[in-house]
Amino acid sequence: MKGVIIAAILLLCSCTPTGNRYTIEGTTSKSDGFYYLFSGYDVVDSAEVVAGRYRFEGEIDSLIPMRNIGSTNLSDPFATTRFAPVILEAGTVTVTEDDNSPTGGLVVSGTKGNNAMRDFVIRGMELRERNDFAFSAQERKQINQSYDKLVTKIIERNLNNFASVYMLTLSGNRFSDELKSKYISRLSPAMQRTKAIQDLKMSLQTTKIE
Repeated sequence: MKGVIIAAILLLCSCTPTGNRYTIEGTTSKSDGFYYLFSGYDVVDSAEVVAGRYRFEGEIDSLIPMRNIGSTNLSDPFATTRFAPVILEAGTVTVTEDDNSPTGGLVVSGTKGNNAMRDFVIRGMELRERNDFAFSAQERKQINQSYDKLVTKIIERNLNNFASVYMLTLSGNRFSDELKSKYISRLSPAMQRTKAIQDLKMSLQTTKIE
C-alpha cells in the first residue's frame, strides 16, 4: 500500500504544470565565459558558457516577466557587448548571436511573445530607415501610419503575453488614453496584474482626475 501511495505522489509531481517556469537556451561564438540576465542594471542571474552554449532556468516573475540578456564583460566596460530584452514565459526561449541583426547583436525567439518582439524590432527598424530617407511629409505620414498599424497588430495578437504590455507602455501619445484603457481591459488576467500595467492604469487614472 505504501508503495502505491508513493507511486501516486510521483505521478502527480510529474504532471504538475510548468507554465510558471522559463528556459533560455543560447548559443555563442565564445567557447567560455558567461551570459547574464539583468533587471535594470542589476545582474539577477548568470550562466556559464560551455562549448559555445549556455542555459538559464527559473520561475517567471509574474509582476515583471521581462529581463535583459547580455554578454557584457562586467570587469571590462569597453569590451564588446551584445544585449537584448527577453520575455520570461513558458516554453524554451532561444538566443543566437547575429551582429548584422537590428536586435542588438542577439536574436531572441522561440516563444510567442519573444517572436513578436523580434518581428517588431526588425520591421520597426525597416520603417525607421525608410523614414530617414523620406522626401515628403506625405511619405513620412504614411510611414508613421504603417508603424502605428505594426504596434496595433503586435498588441492585438499578443493580449495574453508580455509583448502587448511592452507595446502599450511604449506607445506614448500614439494611442489615446481611452484606447489604452480599452486594450488594458482586453489583456489576459495575468498581464493585467503585471507591474507595468498597474503603473499604466494608475497614470491613466491620474490624468483623468487632472
